[in-house]
Amino acid sequence: MRFPARSWKSVRSCAFVGFSFGVLLWPQVRLMASQGGGYGARTMPTCGVYLVTGATDGIGRYTAELLVKQRHVVLVHGRSVQRVKDTVARLERLGGEAHGFVADLSLMSDVRKLAQEVSEKFPVLHGLLNNAGTFDGDYTGKRVVTSEGNEYSLAVNVMAPFLLSSLLMPTLKSSGSGRLIVTASMSAGYHQGLKDLQLEQGYSAHHAYSLSKLCDVMMVKEMDRRYGSPPQLCIHTLDPDPTSSWIDTKMLRAGWSSGGHPVSRATASFTMLTDEKYGKSSGICWGVGGGASAGECEKLWEDLVQLTGAEWP
Repeated sequence: MRFPARSWKSVRSCAFVGFSFGVLLWPQVRLMASQGGGYGARTMPTCGVYLVTGATDGIGRYTAELLVKQRHVVLVHGRSVQRVKDTVARLERLGGEAHGFVADLSLMSDVRKLAQEVSEKFPVLHGLLNNAGTFDGDYTGKRVVTSEGNEYSLAVNVMAPFLLSSLLMPTLKSSGSGRLIVTASMSAGYHQGLKDLQLEQGYSAHHAYSLSKLCDVMMVKEMDRRYGSPPQLCIHTLDPDPTSSWIDTKMLRAGWSSGGHPVSRATASFTMLTDEKYGKSSGICWGVGGGASAGECEKLWEDLVQLTGAEWP
């Protein structure tokens, strides 16, 4: 399901306004920068288009808020129609431009629909943040299998960003400076699960989450090897809080404990999407490990192609 959106012309006009305003302000910017005022070129008005999955709460919503405050256009993804509407309204109240898209990322059929709707309405993307994630599918501690036959955490955390990235890569490349980010975690691990991605044996919620985040890191490494081409396309992965990985979110409370750091500390995703540093290179793994060989990364890639039916450009 897609919410009404303005045409691509609005984005182009926004870019023009940002450029014009930037020209007017440039003398002040140079002066403040020379005086150490902290107002550098990166904070100039601009209008990129960014898709954030899982943008209706937590780190995803906070990242979306940071983006609209910098005059970027945000495409808000979520599972709930009402929550997507509420988030779009929230971003608009901040003075930003936002558009809503609804999809269940546990289903690859929905992922394909999401990619089609986004690319039809926005043929140019400057950034894709694969932020949506899950810990313990339905929070019962039991292994959940989707209607398409996939273990739930694998589907949402790994298969969905793999397929969505393949489908939206042309729109990212068309910007000339695309960023493709996959959210991983310091919890990446459970290496033995690579031989049983669906965890049909020895399932636990923590094993499923840890394995899925290991797969994310490995997937990004292989994706970068195949497609990373800075500055046209920069592919990275990160922990949203590389210093501690302990942000107070629904996922943290479900799987570990309450009392984490406020979500306002989780600025790494926004930084990786927008800071020019991450547009000069590709394949950065910020705050995450993933001790897998090149051969294992390639094997995982082949497995994910089989599971998702992804056709990479």
